[in-house]
Amino acid sequence: MLGAFYYAVRGIGSKSRVQRQMYNVGQVEVKRASQVSLVRAATLFIVGLIFLGLFAARPFVSRAITSLVPAATPTPEVTLTQEPAPQIAPTIGPTVEIIPTDPPASPSPEATIVPTATSAPITAVVSSGVGVWLRGAPSTSGEQLEWLLDGVVVTLLAGQETTDDLVWQQVRTEAGDEGWVARDFLTVNEPEP
Repeated sequence: MLGAFYYAVRGIGSKSRVQRQMYNVGQVEVKRASQVSLVRAATLFIVGLIFLGLFAARPFVSRAITSLVPAATPTPEVTLTQEPAPQIAPTIGPTVEIIPTDPPASPSPEATIVPTATSAPITAVVSSGVGVWLRGAPSTSGEQLEWLLDGVVVTLLAGQETTDDLVWQQVRTEAGDEGWVARDFLTVNEPEP
């Protein structure tokens, strides 16, 4: 922008000198120098506006791009299949008894779950915000068996282990798949009395 201002002043100053030239050749040369300076001023002004526009619009463009780019979350593949309904025979299902690992003053979420034969199975809901992987082994490096969306109900099984600074709970999905889920991402449903 400063260069444009410099050449504009120089071109206007040269234009005023055209009339002071005594010979036609001198007038033509001064007129040409004035035109060149004005063209340079216009070019630098346009280039300056382009750069100013790019730098002024940059924060808006970066915000727009970040709002268009989705967060890096795994995309679960959903396949719908229709299976025949299983025949359900009236049976007494296994129940689960909670045995705390340390006798706490209040109930602990890290209680050991042991099935018994007197109550209904305990269920939990996946509550991580987006979902979790059902893993083949109780570890963050365990095989990823299935993506469980947030809100999916699972049945808690007897297995519980601590690995990778997480408490892992063995679960069974409604489809019958068994695996491991980090206990932090489960909300246990209270058993009905």
